[in-house]
Amino acid sequence: MRLLLGLARIVALGGMLALAGCVTAANNSLSQSDIAGMKLTGVAVSFAPDARIQWEDGLRAYADSKAVSLEQAATMADAPEVKAFVQGLLAPRIKAGVEQVLVARLAGTRPVRLDIRVKSLLFPSAIQRVVIGGHRGMIADANLVDARTGALIVAYPELNAALYTGQGIVGAAVQAAIDNNATQTPVDKVSVRYGEIYRNWLLKDGGA
Repeated sequence: MRLLLGLARIVALGGMLALAGCVTAANNSLSQSDIAGMKLTGVAVSFAPDARIQWEDGLRAYADSKAVSLEQAATMADAPEVKAFVQGLLAPRIKAGVEQVLVARLAGTRPVRLDIRVKSLLFPSAIQRVVIGGHRGMIADANLVDARTGALIVAYPELNAALYTGQGIVGAAVQAAIDNNATQTPVDKVSVRYGEIYRNWLLKDGGA
């Protein structure tokens, strides 16, 4: 087990560096004094009407709530009721992960809110990663607005937060070992990663 975890960390580091190299950041014209004066009062998470969501745990939770099989739930994945159920589970976790990263760094006096509009959130299953591959990640618009007026302050459209995920038979097995020993779920990790990338961009802290 230790060997698998050690190997996974090395592979994951290389993968994350490769994925990070693909990110193209939006322009941030805010000054340091502008940023220093901001106080984050909340994070609001919504989903685009055509948002692409692939999250087996959410479908499984829906299946359990309706006493149906996971296979049955999968056939209904595009139904409005199922989408609303899954999004309802995801939104507070995304909100918590991003707030965890940002609250302490935006502690000025001007109240601001971060509006996140999810366009894609993918968590490919182990079987998919064995057969065709795929990494975990989220693409979402991030709009920082004045909490009092709702006026847009600065926008980062389609911010992409991706995490390397084990591929193939060996990679999937190693990833399973990591997930089983982790204190955070994959959704939590991606949410925190999204918050970190946004924080580094907003505060101009350097590379994400």
